[in-house]
Amino acid sequence: MKNNIRDNYTLRRLLPAQWEAYKSIRLEALQTNPDMFGSNYKKEATYTPDEWISFLQNDRRAQFALYYNESLVGLTGVTLDKAAATNAVLFASFIQPAHRGNGLSTLFYEARIDWARSQNCKTITVSHRVGNDVSKAANQRFGFVYAHAKEVMWPDGVSADELVYVLEL
Repeated sequence: MKNNIRDNYTLRRLLPAQWEAYKSIRLEALQTNPDMFGSNYKKEATYTPDEWISFLQNDRRAQFALYYNESLVGLTGVTLDKAAATNAVLFASFIQPAHRGNGLSTLFYEARIDWARSQNCKTITVSHRVGNDVSKAANQRFGFVYAHAKEVMWPDGVSADELVYVLEL
């Protein structure tokens, strides 16, 4: 019997003591895919240890790390919306290129949706830059519905639409 490719992967919520691992994978994501995030390497590389720790201590958000066996290969996050605590916002998903194409984003969506439910959220919002068809396909597999587009200036200096999707819980 053939093993499921995902059998060697685990997703775990990062704890404050793991801030260095969080910093490492986050900065790797910003360096390797600068056009996919709402922040940039130059900004986040200057964060202090206390800032990295505070992100992981904040109970209004959760950061999940993806491990292949015991090697850190991915990251994803979810936070309560500042304007509406009954809405969760998905952000910062990254999987190292060698591990992409294995359906691992399913682990990300399941964990973040479960977390949002545990926070009594009524909706979840996710967005991506226009042209990110992989992100679109992933969110639509979980029932997210297109809500609207807004033009934004991305950290790489390009003005492009951000497409926003919503999932009703």
